[in-house]
This record gives sequence, structure tokens and C-alpha cells, in this order.
Amino acid sequence: MTSRDTRFLVCPGDQLANGQHLKLQLLFEALREECIVFRFEGKVYAYINRCVHMPRKLDCEKDQIFDKSGRFLRCSMHGIVYQPETGASVSTICEGERLRAVALCEEDGEVVITDFRVSSVMPACEAG
Repeated sequence: MTSRDTRFLVCPGDQLANGQHLKLQLLFEALREECIVFRFEGKVYAYINRCVHMPRKLDCEKDQIFDKSGRFLRCSMHGIVYQPETGASVSTICEGERLRAVALCEEDGEVVITDFRVSSVMPACEAG
């Protein structure tokens, strides 16, 4: 199996409802990182859990990654806001910057990491 063929199971798809997220530890480009995986408008997304403004987890002060409207990802420390579909910041201070995406897909009822930069995934550490 080549690294391009490597896939890591995250969870069964029915265990990740719209607006819900989970976190997992992974080796991303040979560095240990925390990743957030969530469902937004029926589709799954994953990003390295690090705000572009300052190196803090999006949920470092509150156990949530979405703003009150549920339409945007939001850093709980400084309020930097991101589009869930692209990871692009819509906050003036960080406009144009993006969260680091982690490639994944949902197939055969399972959410699976497919990113060639990931070499290991630890079990989901919590759901929100």
C-alpha cells in the first residue's frame, strides 16, 4: 500500500450530525496535530485545529467551533471567523488566510481521512 492509498477511519457517518464536531490526534506532515472534523450542511470537513491569527485551538476557551448562528467557524479566543466550506477567514484582521485543510471523504457510510500528508490517526478524543 502506498501513502496515496492510505485511509484512516474517523467514525461512522451517522455519528456526526450537522453542526457537530469531533477532534482527533494525527501525524500531519510528520508533526503531531489536533484535527477538527465536522459536518456542515450535510458534508464533512476537516481542518488542523489552529487559528491563523494566533496559534490557538479554535475551541481553546469554549467547547465549540461554530459561532452562535451556526454558519461560521469561530475561534473562541479572539473571534476570528471562517467559512466552514473553505476554511477562509472572513474577519478583516486575517482576511484571505485559511485554516489548514485535511482531506477526507464520506463513503460507504464512513468518514475517512484520505490526506497523503497524514501518516497516523489516533482515535477520536472528544465530540462536541
